Amino acid sequence: MVKRKRSSGNDPFGLGSFSKSLTLSTNRMKGRMAEDSFALEQRLQGKEVRKIHKGGDFVVQDKDMFGRKKGKPKIVEVKTGNAKLSTAQQRKKRQVKKNYKVVRY
Repeated sequence: MVKRKRSSGNDPFGLGSFSKSLTLSTNRMKGRMAEDSFALEQRLQGKEVRKIHKGGDFVVQDKDMFGRKKGKPKIVEVKTGNAKLSTAQQRKKRQVKKNYKVVRY
């Protein structure tokens, strides 16, 4: 006889894992939309925006009206809701200190 896994009393239909995966995919979608809108806003302001993978989302560099770079580049992390920084993001923030910015949408 095979033992059947019992679901908790809160989840009588066994949809817990489906609900969780739906929530995670929705959060991923919101995050991508926030990143895209941030990049668009910065480009409309005349800044150079490059996507990075470790410790942040973008490197944003100011430009003057002739297209020359001015100032120091900043690393920007885009977050939605009350999401927390990952350990890699916290490490990068400690390394670059003033040149790291968290933007919330």
